Amino acid sequence: MKFEDFTGLYPVSKTLRFEAKPVGATLENVIKSGVLEDDAHRARSYKKVKKLIDEYHKVFIDSVMSKFKFKEEILEEICSLYAAKSMDDKSKDRFVKLQGEMRKDVSVAFASDDRYKTINKKELVKEDLFEFVSHADNGQLAGLTKEEAEELILEFKDFTTYFSGFHKNRSNMYVADEKTTSVAYRLVNENLPRFLYNVSVFQKVVSVPEFENKIRSIYDSFREYLCVDNLASMFETSYYNDVLSQMQIDIYNSVIGGKTDKDSSTKIQGLNECINLYNQTHRNDKLPKFKILYKQILSDRVAMSWLPDEFSDDKETLEAIRNCYDSLTDHILGERDLKTLLESLGQYDMSGVFIANGPYLADISQKLYGDWRAIEKAIRKQEAVNSPKKAKETEEEYFNRITKHIHNYDSFSIEYLNFCITESYPNDGRRVEDYFATLGAVNTDTSQRENLFSRIDNAYTNVSGLLSSEYPETKKLSQDTENVEKIKDLLDSIKELQRFVKPLMGNGDESDNDKRFYGELSPLWDELETFSLLYDKVRNYVTRKPYSQNKIKLNFNNATLFAGWDQNKEKDNACIILRRGGMYYLGIMNKSYRIVFENNFPCDGDCYEKMVYKLLPGANKMLPKVFFSKSRIREFNPSDRILKNYEEGTHKKGPKFKLEDCHELIDFFKASINLHEDWKKFKFKFSDTSSYEDISDFYKEVEQQGYKITFVNVSVSYIDSLVNDGKLYLFQLYNKDFSQYSKGVPNMHTLYWKALFDKANLADVVYKLNGEAELFFRKKSIDMERPTHRANISVENKNIHNIKKESIFKYDLTKDRRYTVDKFLFHVPITMNFRSEGNIAIEQQVRSYLQSAEDTHVIGIDRGERHLLYVSVIDLRGLIKEQFSLNEIINEHNGSTYATNYHDLLDAKESERRKARQSWQTIENIKDLKEGYLSQAVHKIAQLMVKYHAVVVLEDLNVGFMRGRQKVEKQVYQKFEKMLTDKLNYLVDKKLNANDPGGVFHAYQLSSVFKSAEKRGKQSGFIFYIPAWNTSKIDPVTGFVNLFDLKYENIDKAKSFFSKFQIIRYNSERDWFEFIFDYDSFNSKASGTKVGWTLTTHGDRILSFRNSEKNNQWDSRAVILTDEYKALFDKYGIDYNDNLKEAITNQTEKAFFEDLLKCLRLTLQMRNSVIGTDTDFLISPVADNNGVFYDSRICADSLPKNADANGAYNIARKGLMLIDQIKKASDVRNIKFDIANKSWLDFAQKKPYLDE
Repeated sequence: MKFEDFTGLYPVSKTLRFEAKPVGATLENVIKSGVLEDDAHRARSYKKVKKLIDEYHKVFIDSVMSKFKFKEEILEEICSLYAAKSMDDKSKDRFVKLQGEMRKDVSVAFASDDRYKTINKKELVKEDLFEFVSHADNGQLAGLTKEEAEELILEFKDFTTYFSGFHKNRSNMYVADEKTTSVAYRLVNENLPRFLYNVSVFQKVVSVPEFENKIRSIYDSFREYLCVDNLASMFETSYYNDVLSQMQIDIYNSVIGGKTDKDSSTKIQGLNECINLYNQTHRNDKLPKFKILYKQILSDRVAMSWLPDEFSDDKETLEAIRNCYDSLTDHILGERDLKTLLESLGQYDMSGVFIANGPYLADISQKLYGDWRAIEKAIRKQEAVNSPKKAKETEEEYFNRITKHIHNYDSFSIEYLNFCITESYPNDGRRVEDYFATLGAVNTDTSQRENLFSRIDNAYTNVSGLLSSEYPETKKLSQDTENVEKIKDLLDSIKELQRFVKPLMGNGDESDNDKRFYGELSPLWDELETFSLLYDKVRNYVTRKPYSQNKIKLNFNNATLFAGWDQNKEKDNACIILRRGGMYYLGIMNKSYRIVFENNFPCDGDCYEKMVYKLLPGANKMLPKVFFSKSRIREFNPSDRILKNYEEGTHKKGPKFKLEDCHELIDFFKASINLHEDWKKFKFKFSDTSSYEDISDFYKEVEQQGYKITFVNVSVSYIDSLVNDGKLYLFQLYNKDFSQYSKGVPNMHTLYWKALFDKANLADVVYKLNGEAELFFRKKSIDMERPTHRANISVENKNIHNIKKESIFKYDLTKDRRYTVDKFLFHVPITMNFRSEGNIAIEQQVRSYLQSAEDTHVIGIDRGERHLLYVSVIDLRGLIKEQFSLNEIINEHNGSTYATNYHDLLDAKESERRKARQSWQTIENIKDLKEGYLSQAVHKIAQLMVKYHAVVVLEDLNVGFMRGRQKVEKQVYQKFEKMLTDKLNYLVDKKLNANDPGGVFHAYQLSSVFKSAEKRGKQSGFIFYIPAWNTSKIDPVTGFVNLFDLKYENIDKAKSFFSKFQIIRYNSERDWFEFIFDYDSFNSKASGTKVGWTLTTHGDRILSFRNSEKNNQWDSRAVILTDEYKALFDKYGIDYNDNLKEAITNQTEKAFFEDLLKCLRLTLQMRNSVIGTDTDFLISPVADNNGVFYDSRICADSLPKNADANGAYNIARKGLMLIDQIKKASDVRNIKFDIANKSWLDFAQKKPYLDE
């Protein structure tokens, strides 16, 4: 393949969007017809029917789960695994497998029920809901009466497609996947661990003599609801089968939490209340509390019914905040609740209190020890002791094995973390529980903050006046900046408390946890967790745009409107397409006049062109349906043999398949198509029958050719009369490209739309117009009093790089003008590359191409610290062809060049956010700005790929994504990755001729269809993913990297470290110090690569430090390395012209070794930056074969010119490494890329690409 051959590989679906402008009397007639009111009413009814369907689902779930039973042998086994103090990898795998089997059993139980067959079908609305309503209790009808419910359902009897998306969403509840929205996940992954926890708690409670009578009393209070003879039976493993439905869960939770008798209004105590009373008098021998089970899926929404889907006004919002705060105060924020629990954490069993493995550990590590990785390093060190290196294991293999082992831990007990920390830092007395006991207070030299509970109290004091008084109707909360900041301060404080506590929840299913601690914490956490919903809804309410994007779908009282465009279905679907003078129009026939285009219609004089659309869909069903139908079987006259063979299925692949029968049927279909009054018009050009290997090949050929669009004339006067009489509603399809003021190249939607009707496309179809279009109505949401900028008055250009500082427009400019008027919006789906049959995964084709291509280039993209994205383009010999920052996006328009510095814009926005204490609105604006930036960046990269026939190499975020100072954070980078992949699915250069490679009819397809980051592997078409290990801090010339561990631990270890250097000396001729060493003397990380190096103190470095003279703020200064070493040696009386290594190892003072290690760290510090300045350079401490040190400030253009450029260059070189492996592969279908750390170092140091 050539690069230009990567076109037309697979079909892509897209929805085009246009404004639909009413023409002539259309708007007046639409209003008169009541269509807008009808469909607005239907939109409101839709929300109510969705709630009704949810009630149906709840009853269905309860009905199935009340009869379902897990296999007892599986329950017993999973219980025994859960009860184990710890699980090895084999037991964990078995535990996960059993969970999967249990989830599958739940899913099968639903699928086996007859009602499930229609759970996402039209019959649910047309039949099942009516049946449900007729037998439902009033409480199951979402607040409706039966009559109201039935009336609502009737509205959708012919409009069931409204619920297609909703049905698809609700189908997720019944899957066996490990999804939090599924019933199976709720029962197996969430409630079962809680139930098993309660089983162990009951064993402790029942052993206390005082509880014997209480347990009996509780049983008597609930006897009528229970199906067991005693309370103990409820806490046996087998009883879990009796708590699967919501009704059963409610009973179980009542036994634990108590309930109020409806008749007498008296409170009946549950187990936890009895334990509370007991613990008040037995403070030294407290009992753990039970955990209530989570409500069943959908039923859990009832608990938050006081919180609307979205707030409708300021009053509702403020009331919700007050109610939430009051609830949290009653249950969480009180002096004796969560606060006391955290302060007394150390009094519990630390071997039974767990911290979830993951980012929480890094946060705790940073806040407790000032180092993000302190705890991780301590764990790694201890795991290395527990699992020593194997004899034949390389250092990298050992490192990866330990890493994998650590990642396999779902959580760590605080006891274990403390042990690891003590072993690594024996002189540090701080413990993990101390972090929580501070309640989030900070008291350091550089920062002081009160604890989280005080912060919440103070924040509430500031906002209490607002929450306790009536908010003025004349004001808008969203524009009330001062009060919004007060609200945000309160909610952020509670959110921070939530984040502070969450790590203590561990993984949630540890069997050996401290039952007493988690019995206290779990109900508090369940309450605190509900706060997230309120936070999100309040934020969304106060940051919503001044306009509304809400729209209603229009049906024009026609259930099949836009279902398809075929001429034979025009009467049913009531829609047509017209064109005239380069403009396109959508026509919708009044339901009472749907035959206005059926018979002969005027076509004289000035005319529109009316589209005549013909489609032969679903050939595998349509051909037999028509040619074997009773009404037409005589006409097409199939032989008895053909009918018999068709019935027996001998034409289909399978045990009865006969190729001659298949060919005979195909010949019959061919002959019949030529007899069909419509289908013969397609003028099919079929392959020779003998070439078909099965019937599906023929059906594909029929479908690919069974699409045709022509046009016929229809008089303008006739259309005008239909519009004036209200028989036809006519809309012009519009976007800015159809404006009389339009300039430049049309946008992609316009190009695709016009291509649909282009003669070249109709002769050889690339773009196909699909049915299932939609028309929406969006009511105006902004009242425009005056334009933002009046016509003919100069407007200052926002872009400071624009040479033209002001612009004058001949027309008024209005901000968000499209929301100041009512609008009709038309969405129409199309298929691009309609006739393509290829697989959506093109990885193998790309590898085959790369194996032989000689002009391939590699584009490396780095998320920089100084640059949003940095790009480096290299050829197959590693030579840099281009390197540049994407901070600034440069575009050309009408011969002028426009530059937008997104880095500066984002910095300005970030500065605004800091000043506004991270205001919600500013955060939203930054999000919008980043979206715009990513779109521009993707466009630039796509252009480079075509220009250089290049692959793109990206950082693989799945591999050890480390916390860093990158300008583009992980979430944004993932969005960039998806946007780039989507762009490359169908890449069109608007400026090219339509028939050129990359033109409208031959779009490049350079990536496979996007999958999740977890599923896409190391390649997606021309995009490759590599681990970013040692790409930015590596000498691009010599390949040197720092593999030392330079942390000071004690004097003996420091002496031992420096004794391992072969030579440490002062070179008086060059006036620098030299450290000559072999990496193998220190560790085996470099084994198999170059190990012998000479470090020198050549050049300068930037030292960053806390400056006490500047209130301990970060500061920096330039350091001349050699002078720094000389000063240190002079201070300790060391003659550096003598035996320097011996003099160093003879030192006995801690301060000396700390300072010497500090100097060595500076020597090895390649990247040097001064925050807030342009200073940012890379310098190597080792010389190349010519004695030259790489320094980005003075290096040639053929080398990376800054630190971020170095990252992009080496990411590109890792791509070069992959291409090298592809070229040498014997089978490109099965390549296991070697991108191990040592392989990369060897590649970077030897540069094999220079010899090829």
